[in-house]
Amino acid sequence: TPSPTATRDPATLVNGVPIEDIVLMPPEVVDNVRRIFARGQELGRNPQAFSKLGDSISLTSHYLARFDQKRYALGVYAGLQPTVDYYRRSFERFGVAVRIGLHAWVAFHAGEADPTLCRADEHMVGCELRLHNPSVLLIRLGTNDTAEGDAFERAIRHTVEFSIDNGVIPVLVTKSDRFEGDDRNNETLRRLAAEYAIPLWDFDLVAGTLPDRGLGADGVHLTSYDSDDYRDPATLSFGFPLSDLTGLMTLDAIRRATESDG
Repeated sequence: TPSPTATRDPATLVNGVPIEDIVLMPPEVVDNVRRIFARGQELGRNPQAFSKLGDSISLTSHYLARFDQKRYALGVYAGLQPTVDYYRRSFERFGVAVRIGLHAWVAFHAGEADPTLCRADEHMVGCELRLHNPSVLLIRLGTNDTAEGDAFERAIRHTVEFSIDNGVIPVLVTKSDRFEGDDRNNETLRRLAAEYAIPLWDFDLVAGTLPDRGLGADGVHLTSYDSDDYRDPATLSFGFPLSDLTGLMTLDAIRRATESDG
C-alpha cells in the first residue's frame, strides 16, 4: 500500500507554486545575506528599512503600499504579519530611485536624481541610500532595457556591487512582461543572482499562473484589484496583489535570516 502523501501547508504555496521556488534563498545566499547585513550594521544601516529601485511598475500605489495603508488581510498567510510590522513605513515609500520609464543604467547617472532632494553629484541610488538608509534594496528593472548587447547586465552588475559595498542587501526581481521581445533580461537576473549569491524574487515564475501573466492590455503593466485581501481567492488572480504577497514573502525570508543572525 502506497504511503500517504503529506499535504503541504497552504501558507507555503502561492497559486500552487512553492514559496521556495519563488523566493530563492538557498544556504549560500542566506550566508551571504548575513554577511552583507552585518556590513550594513557596521555602517549604521536601518535594519527595518528597505528601498525600491525601479520603473513604473514600482512607482504606483498598487505596489506594496497597501501594507502601510492597512488595506490588506493576510488570511492563511498571517505568519507574514511580523514582517509587515518590521518594515512599516517602507512599504508606502517610493523614494528617489523610482521613475517611469527608468533604464537600469540611468539609476547611476549623475544629474538624473531629484535636484530638490539630492546633491548635484549624486545618482538616484546613492541619494536614496543616503535619505532612507535601507538595509535592503528591491531592484525591479528590465522592462525598458530593450537594447541588444550587454548594457543591461553591466548596469545590474554595477547595482548589485554598489549595494553590497554599501552594506545593502540587493534583491533581484524578475518581470512578467516580454517587452524586450524574449526573456533575456529575466535570464540575466537569474544568472546574476546565482553568481553573486543574492536573493532572487522570481515573480515571473508565479506570474505564469495568471491569465496573460498578470498583465493588462498594454502587455507591460500589472493588473490591479481593490485590496490585498488574501482571504478572497480572486485576489491572487491579479498581478499587483500577487506581486505584493510574493514581495512580502521575500522580505520575510530576509528578515528571518538576518534576525537569526542576531
